Amino acid sequence: MKLGEATTEQNILQACYQFKQLKIFDSWHCRYHVAGRNLSMTISVNDKWGGTPVVFDNFVWTTQKDLSARVKHELPLFMTGLPLHSGLVDDIIHVLEQVAAEHGIKSPVRYSEWWTNRGLNVFFIEGLPTPVTSLQIEGENAPPPEEVQKWSESYRKEDFSAARLTWIIGFIKRDLYAPRGYLRPVVGEPTIQPLAEKDGKYPVRVIIPISSGALYTFDSVRFEGLAKEHSASLLAKWKLQAGAPYNTAYVDSFISDEILRAPWGQHSKTESAVVNPCAKIDEPSQKVSLTITVEAPKKTYRYQPPMKGDYECGTRMGTLTLPSVH
Repeated sequence: MKLGEATTEQNILQACYQFKQLKIFDSWHCRYHVAGRNLSMTISVNDKWGGTPVVFDNFVWTTQKDLSARVKHELPLFMTGLPLHSGLVDDIIHVLEQVAAEHGIKSPVRYSEWWTNRGLNVFFIEGLPTPVTSLQIEGENAPPPEEVQKWSESYRKEDFSAARLTWIIGFIKRDLYAPRGYLRPVVGEPTIQPLAEKDGKYPVRVIIPISSGALYTFDSVRFEGLAKEHSASLLAKWKLQAGAPYNTAYVDSFISDEILRAPWGQHSKTESAVVNPCAKIDEPSQKVSLTITVEAPKKTYRYQPPMKGDYECGTRMGTLTLPSVH
């Protein structure tokens, strides 16, 4: 339908039905009003939930932002967050194949079911290998290049995946920033630098700008849920000093080595101590106070049927589960 052109009630109903089939809003309502020979239609929608991120995977010659703008220009209803399997999938694929053709790539574009099952709308060019030659981190207080090189070795063996960056960035913050006391780094838009095409492959360099943010230091630790002698023993083994950068890797290894592997921390393959670390951050001082609560394993005791002359406590073999005795 176009403004000023004749239409019918059937066309209106068909338009509302087609809008419903797009499945891009969590609720919608369509109504129309007739005044004389003029007709107006209003569609009310609710999209507070925001949808699921749309990711363009191996379009390495452009940015996610620019490609989203191109699709938005062609499809005004496109949003960077859409429901999974929305009614726009085929239209988006058509636009992306036009973009790929403009860069001399005739391969079809696909919608990834594998990533859909993991909560992302991912579109990729079929059969376009984009191996990563290097993964770089730039920004304030970035890790040493040799550390990044060693950490990224496994990722440089795979093809580039913009969708996988959603995982890699989380691992970068966990493995390269949090252990050095930078608990809240801010990640900018990654830059993908296409290198010279060779033998049908499009190698790339991935550069991720990260601002480290504030440096948080360790203040104190206490252990709860244990007997006093066990708490004192753990405190004596604690090596992270007050004023040092808060090291999450040290906390994790201490829990694993000194608590979960301790004789009183183990019981069986199915029952062992449960440890809950809680880091309390004081923003004004940027200090972290840590409380490690240990729920010791339960122990199972077996008892025998009473012998003649004993008190009558039971008549059959059985098990009785009691809390550990410290």
